Amino acid sequence: MLTGYGATGFHCGWEDGRAAVAFTADNRQFRVVLALPGAAIDASQSRSMIPATKAIEEASRRRWHNLSLLVRAKLDAVASGTATFEEEFLAYMVVPGGNTVFQAVAPAIRTAYAAGAPTQLLSDSGR
Repeated sequence: MLTGYGATGFHCGWEDGRAAVAFTADNRQFRVVLALPGAAIDASQSRSMIPATKAIEEASRRRWHNLSLLVRAKLDAVASGTATFEEEFLAYMVVPGGNTVFQAVAPAIRTAYAAGAPTQLLSDSGR
């Protein structure tokens, strides 16, 4: 799906109850992290010994499917001209240092709202 929209690299993996999809597009890196339900299962344990395993696996599949729908909707919005690639994926762009834009700016945004900084719904700098 991503390569069909111009991605030049793609990685997918999971670790410690989180999954990640990372890709390169327009000479920038992007990372979307997904929290997975349930605890890690010891590979030596039989699936029959863990009754919740099937429910956890189904919930994980639903989250992966939802992530796929999210990414596809963003890519379709870009393809249709509704939004630019940067607008749709800005929060997931990896900045120098390894954080995403969201991780880098979220604390300042929370602080501004907590301080009651005035905001405008529409600004002159939009598209």
